[in-house]
Amino acid sequence: MDCPGWIGCRRVMGKEWKLNEDTMIRKDMSGNRCRGCLGACLSVVLLVVSGGCATRTPVGVTSMGVADAYAQIDENALNSSGYSSYTATVLHRYSLERVYARSPVNGIAKLHALACADNRRDTLFALSELSFLLGRENRRVKTDGRTLAPEHCYAAAAVYAYLFLLGPGEEPPPDAYDRRFRVACDLYNRSLGYVIASREGRGSSGGMAWLLPVGSIAIERSDGRADVDIPLKENETYVSADRFRIRGLSVRNRNAGLGAPIVIVRKQRAGDAVAESLPATVFLRVHGGLSDIAKGTLTGEIEVFSAFTRDHVEVDGRCIPLEADLTARIAYTLNDPVYGQIEKMLFRLGRAPLNPGIYPTQPYQPGKVPVLFVHGTMSSPVYWAEMWNTLLADRVLREKCQFWVYLYDSAKPVAQSAAHLRESVEGTVAKMDPDGKDMALRQMVVIGHSQGGLLTKLTATHTGDTLVRAATGKTIAELKLAPDEEALVRRLTDFDPLPEVRRVVFISTPHRGSYLAGGFVRKLARRFLALPQQALETSTQLLRLAPKISPDVKLASTSIDTMAPDNPSLLALAEIPVAPSVTAHSIIAVKGDDVPPAGGDGVVKYASAHVGGVESELVVRSGHSCQGNPTTIEEVRRILLEHLGQMAGTGSASAQ
Repeated sequence: MDCPGWIGCRRVMGKEWKLNEDTMIRKDMSGNRCRGCLGACLSVVLLVVSGGCATRTPVGVTSMGVADAYAQIDENALNSSGYSSYTATVLHRYSLERVYARSPVNGIAKLHALACADNRRDTLFALSELSFLLGRENRRVKTDGRTLAPEHCYAAAAVYAYLFLLGPGEEPPPDAYDRRFRVACDLYNRSLGYVIASREGRGSSGGMAWLLPVGSIAIERSDGRADVDIPLKENETYVSADRFRIRGLSVRNRNAGLGAPIVIVRKQRAGDAVAESLPATVFLRVHGGLSDIAKGTLTGEIEVFSAFTRDHVEVDGRCIPLEADLTARIAYTLNDPVYGQIEKMLFRLGRAPLNPGIYPTQPYQPGKVPVLFVHGTMSSPVYWAEMWNTLLADRVLREKCQFWVYLYDSAKPVAQSAAHLRESVEGTVAKMDPDGKDMALRQMVVIGHSQGGLLTKLTATHTGDTLVRAATGKTIAELKLAPDEEALVRRLTDFDPLPEVRRVVFISTPHRGSYLAGGFVRKLARRFLALPQQALETSTQLLRLAPKISPDVKLASTSIDTMAPDNPSLLALAEIPVAPSVTAHSIIAVKGDDVPPAGGDGVVKYASAHVGGVESELVVRSGHSCQGNPTTIEEVRRILLEHLGQMAGTGSASAQ
């Protein structure tokens, strides 16, 4: 950038620039003025005048790093106190920035009126976002002679978001790649969730008008429609899943879609200490368009879907996935203080806060395979929560399986609990399917931990006289008992595989006893345990039989006695194979770096937990209570998927 001919010298930014009077303004050979050199020289002059410092331009960029750039790009009402650039575009288009800043509710009303004459869909997005921000101010606002509560603003945000995503219009709805699509889905879900939460305890959300900043929407229930599972009026109460923080579980299973997840709490049944609960989704279906709101002709339907029966809804031929929170329901149910006392009350006090038996964790659905969890000693169904929650996250298992838990007095002798488990399985299946038409109920998978594994095995074996012979040296017939006495002994010792059970999983199961169940521990247990009345009556009957059976026979009076390493009946059971009609698997916990057959889990040694005749055996590096171990859960998932795959191959579940 040199100019020939020097008339002076200036030092600018460390360089010397010399100006020539002839070249500052000169004519070329054609007579036209040449300003190329002049412009460059004038720039130098300006720099000289400004002292050589660059000035900040009105428009430009500031380098702040990628993270800060994305923060600006992604800013919206969901993650900040302001609105998105998309809404800013709409407000700027109509010169409404100052109107909205002075009065948000007036700004929304003016934008609504303008949007009715504008066929662009982005105005609906802006109205939804601005209504959400107004609701989040959590104050009452007055407009057009009406007073609006925050829930009314959230209702408007949900309605506008629905119209943006699914409503009529000349422009097509946004696709999933549109950033506004993702934000609008959350605006709809969160806003509807706020409305649902504000109405808890006030009955059904249907049959009324919801006020909006502009106009209103008439809400009706969807009672009587075949595709709506749960009319809210049939339930005691419901709570919004969105208002809970989950604790005690590793992950929160949240299926993405549209709708507000809730937990429905049904009326408590006689004999149950806690009420039944159910995960569900509330979906607001809007009929009409933007112009109908001010006219008062906009209508909507509240639809409620069970998370176990529906994962989508159809809107004008489009399949819309439903948002569902499966974990919130689990945590909400187990939040009842009674669950924190179960193991103590079951084992130490000899009485259960809940009636012993099978508790389905979801309503019965024909065609779904039961997966039954059986807890161990001094434990409860609560210990299955992590596995239950994780398995529900698998869509195939959620669609094809129904999860049940078995609750029992774990201080009772194993034989008594096993008999009760078997009767509970048969009673539950008969109650659900009295005509025997649902073949899936006859493909049950039973998963037992610790003592629960022993109970599980006794659903899947032919024991005959083996257990009695191991204890007495005689067959049942050779004992020459009275008919009622023989019936009692057979009920507690002579087991056949249950026809409903097709697969079993043993987890940390003491097939050959627990090394913690030594003589001292057994004596201590007998001293402090209080068996339930039914167990005491059965034990008393057996004690009366003892002289008839054998003068040397030692009957187990507690589960600790049963699981003693020197119990001959337990050792005999370990050698009995699972019936050919049943497939068995073992998951064995080993602490530290011990290599099997050495090692154990702190309660059960590997040598005790290992049995032959299983299709698979997996060693998990864990302590005894490994139900929540990710490796254990993944193995159970693999087993269940294998079970379902084999059923599909043989048509066992009748493809229901």
